[in-house]
Amino acid sequence: MRKFLLGKGVDNLTRNKGIGIRGINIVYLLTALLLISLGAAYQEKDVLKGLLFTEYVLVLLPPLIYIKLKGDSFKRVLRLNALRLKHAVMVIFITILSYPVALFFNLVGMTLLSTFGEIIQPPIPTAENFREYFILMLVISVSAGICEEVYFRGLILRGYEGLGIANAIVISSVLFGVFHFNLQNLLGPIVLGLIFGYLVYRTDSIFAGILGHITNNGVAVTLGYIANVANERLMDQPVDPIQEALPGTLQLIGATFLVGVWATVSGLLAYLLLRVIIRETEGRTQGHVEEPVSKSKVSFFAFIPVILTLLLFAYIGYLQILQMGMVK
Repeated sequence: MRKFLLGKGVDNLTRNKGIGIRGINIVYLLTALLLISLGAAYQEKDVLKGLLFTEYVLVLLPPLIYIKLKGDSFKRVLRLNALRLKHAVMVIFITILSYPVALFFNLVGMTLLSTFGEIIQPPIPTAENFREYFILMLVISVSAGICEEVYFRGLILRGYEGLGIANAIVISSVLFGVFHFNLQNLLGPIVLGLIFGYLVYRTDSIFAGILGHITNNGVAVTLGYIANVANERLMDQPVDPIQEALPGTLQLIGATFLVGVWATVSGLLAYLLLRVIIRETEGRTQGHVEEPVSKSKVSFFAFIPVILTLLLFAYIGYLQILQMGMVK
């Protein structure tokens, strides 16, 4: 009777001891559905409270509940290991230097999307004074950094390691990008997911991902605050008629080129710092990952929840493109 009422999905979450790909994918689908329904509705009423609810209830809580139900170790699954101070500092600088790289890939995506119509900026809150800046740092930077890293570089990365660490990093990064349900903000998060995933793997510490994520979002919040302050001072300045006459796509192409040059130099510096971490963790990563499993042991049906989520993302993306066309 209990199985009939709760369904096979819940039964799959609790039947076998230890986390598994099928259970993780079910959690991913369920949280995605909650995110675009309950989370979106709450954020429409109150952005900041909605974001806090989304991060701590819809993003952080499900993986913790799932790990507990499976009787697995939080320390093992989430890699709750200390991060060396030297590596922590290097993670911060690697993330700052990687920011232009992620921005470049987002701009590439936005340039392609602009051919369908006018780019609609998502309603992301930005600070207009120091009090708002401090609050946004806590909500968008710290809260998102902790909750999303526990989910993606904690549970999902560990769960997919049976397919090989490279596959786990790539898959968790793509799922991270999809989880934003925004075509304009797809490629950037995937790139960041690859960087954070590799840093977590090399250091064997979830805190590398958390620190990197907090730094990245903190840079975004800070730049938004600076832009608002600058705009207030330049409000009386005349608009460049040439820039105003340029189509949005051409402006994006120009911005993409400039950011691409910046990203090339900045990304190279980030790679040089990453090489230092790689050298210092060489030979210590083998025992950090799960043993690869035979592909035959992973059923196709285990991936159905992810396929459904990807179809949902495609449908929402289609609606976003339609909306862009209507605006144009």
